Amino acid sequence: MAADVDTGVVQGIRELIRQETAYLNKGDLDAWMTLFTDHGYYWMPLDAGQQSPDEHDSLIYDNRSLMEIRRNNLGHPLSPSMDFPVRSVRILAEPDIEAAVGGEFIVTSSVIAMINHKRQDVYGGKVTYRVCREGDDWRIQCKRVDLLNADAPLDTIMMYI
Repeated sequence: MAADVDTGVVQGIRELIRQETAYLNKGDLDAWMTLFTDHGYYWMPLDAGQQSPDEHDSLIYDNRSLMEIRRNNLGHPLSPSMDFPVRSVRILAEPDIEAAVGGEFIVTSSVIAMINHKRQDVYGGKVTYRVCREGDDWRIQCKRVDLLNADAPLDTIMMYI
């Protein structure tokens, strides 16, 4: 953790990450999306060395509009991919604040996600968040998930990790 980060900031950021994990575990994508800035995005690179989602294909690269489309598709009763409900559990290591630049903080953690959609799939990897203050609240500017096996053949990932 960055040594010069105020304890209240650390608690606020960690609470944001805990809330984000809880919303995803409940499948509450409406509430989950409120944790992102208006220009925030979710990114799951295909290659661990990627520095930008623009330089290489990604498993997932969703801005606000694409998040809304995914949320609507997952929640729509006529969606054929949703014949079986998606259930999930994420186990998140205690987040570490790695750097603070201006009002933006870089936070990392490890995650194991178990997602059940017709069968159980287990995903593990490193999560990197860029978070900032918006008024009195903390918001996610970017969530990057580097899966350990991103370069292996993967089944369809139905939910965010």
